[in-house]
Amino acid sequence: MRRNQRGFTLLEVLVVISLLGVLLTLIGAAIAGANRAMAKAERYGSRLDEVRSTQNFLRSAIGQALPLAAGKPGQAGSPIFQGDGQSLSFYAPLPATLGGGLYRHEVNLVDGRLQVSVQRLQGETLQPAREPQVLLQQVKAVRVSYRGLSPEGKSSEWLDHWPWPGRLPRAVRIDVQLGGAIVWPLQIIRLRLDLSGENSAP
Repeated sequence: MRRNQRGFTLLEVLVVISLLGVLLTLIGAAIAGANRAMAKAERYGSRLDEVRSTQNFLRSAIGQALPLAAGKPGQAGSPIFQGDGQSLSFYAPLPATLGGGLYRHEVNLVDGRLQVSVQRLQGETLQPAREPQVLLQQVKAVRVSYRGLSPEGKSSEWLDHWPWPGRLPRAVRIDVQLGGAIVWPLQIIRLRLDLSGENSAP
């Protein structure tokens, strides 16, 4: 019986091993690339959720601002609504899911973080402030502007600060510059409480 079979030469084995090494390298690079893409997509989605949650909170809180103040009516240093280009404070209820009740909200930008701190309004006095809660990280800049009626009943243009702390504005515009690929959609919040006697917003 003839034996025509022969084994692989050393050169052939080395070629196969080299090809397998190249193939495994390509597969590993593809898997690593897919993992990076997935992680990037997850970070993008998480960041987008943070922006949406922040906008929803601001829309709900500012939209429900009330003409309240701590202290007796007309007392100096007890404004109803204060606002400048980077911060604002106002009185509004918290949702029942967050404990409910009336609170003074203070929203501002601190060290690249947009945050809110609240103080419960108990009767005519404010309770100690709670620990500030971070709404959004990696914020480069915030620009807040206000529009409403003057004490003489005239509609204002957009103002970079609210000059009448004894009354509510009719609308608040918030523009935020974020770090990263996410863009903050320009947000205009119209206050639900309208004491002007007019039905249309400015």
